[in-house]
Amino acid sequence: MSLLLLTGLTILDNKSYVLDGSIRGYVEPLYFKLSGDIYVVAFVFSINPSDISEKYQVFVRVFRDREKLMEEKRDKNLSKTAIYVVDSYEILAKPGKYNIRFEIRSSKRFSKVEFPLEIIEDSVLNFSSVVLVSKFFEDSLNSPFYRNGIGFLPNPSNLFKDTLLYFFEIYDIKIDSQKLVIKYFIEDAKNDSIILISNPQLFLKDKEQLIITGKVPINSLNDGEYILNFEITDLGLNVRKILKKPFLIQKTEFNADDEIRYFIDYIASPNELNEFQSIKDRQSKSLWIEKFWKRIDPDGSFYPLFRQRVIEADLKFSTPFKKGRYTDMGKIYILFGQPDDIRREEIALGARSYVVWIYYEGNKKFKFYDQLGTGEYKLLFSNVPGFGQYIQDIETEEK
Repeated sequence: MSLLLLTGLTILDNKSYVLDGSIRGYVEPLYFKLSGDIYVVAFVFSINPSDISEKYQVFVRVFRDREKLMEEKRDKNLSKTAIYVVDSYEILAKPGKYNIRFEIRSSKRFSKVEFPLEIIEDSVLNFSSVVLVSKFFEDSLNSPFYRNGIGFLPNPSNLFKDTLLYFFEIYDIKIDSQKLVIKYFIEDAKNDSIILISNPQLFLKDKEQLIITGKVPINSLNDGEYILNFEITDLGLNVRKILKKPFLIQKTEFNADDEIRYFIDYIASPNELNEFQSIKDRQSKSLWIEKFWKRIDPDGSFYPLFRQRVIEADLKFSTPFKKGRYTDMGKIYILFGQPDDIRREEIALGARSYVVWIYYEGNKKFKFYDQLGTGEYKLLFSNVPGFGQYIQDIETEEK
């Protein structure tokens, strides 16, 4: 979350994050005021139950200025009837800037993500996070999430098709000065153009706290990235604040023009690759690849992470002779993500060094060397079967 100060204007922004690893899903930090200057922070996450076993663990580490303030672990049980998992891990925090490391582990699978968290509190007119909601519940007590008499199911992916549901809270309202005016507007994230504006709503300031819920019809908007903005103005204090919440619209399940959809070299079986490569007709290829992604990624949570890794592999590892995704480093990066540690091993004065990528989960190690001096590092050894020459203990391998 970030803070931008303009003349008489405060802008608050919060977002969700894609889990990086073999467990597909999203995590979103949402905070709500508890009392005084204490906030409850709910790390709401959604994951695919097919990626985890019956028992899994959630780890949360909180840092401030590189100092670890807390580290907690919680054991979770997967419902046998779960089609998709949406759950949360809650901690208490005071206003301030933090860095969060969030992890999910299950059997040999592991995913993590690191992100900043900032809780901002002024003397008047403070807010919870804006929650984008999949569904509100009439029976709030039996709903997955419950706040001040309202039950709802958050949508950590922030992905919608035709209707956007929202929830947030306003705190520390000075009730002795006129009214609050609230309106929302939607802007296109790519060009910052405003494409939809609501009528202003007036709220009498007879309470110190307000709960704001509603829905925004978005069926007229095309697929893409957008930002939902709430403008809250205190007429008596002449204070104006804006809450910003990014979201995605994806009405179609498949984008046939996205070339990365067709890059399945590392995730398809040899038989699937042969079948796919034997198809010559473009339309038939599109139908085949659509079925492939629906099968391996039924909820759409894996592809955004996969696509981002392919893009980053091209940016990081491309050479004048080869695209980054087709290099050995690109392949490991796409399959396993950013390594936790990178070491260089000098072998001789003036010679190029080995590069070792280390992943703490499973103690995976991959050793690369640029033998030809082209800038492309080839994978020589690893302790993961099927990747380079297998060596159980790379540390003892002779250079």
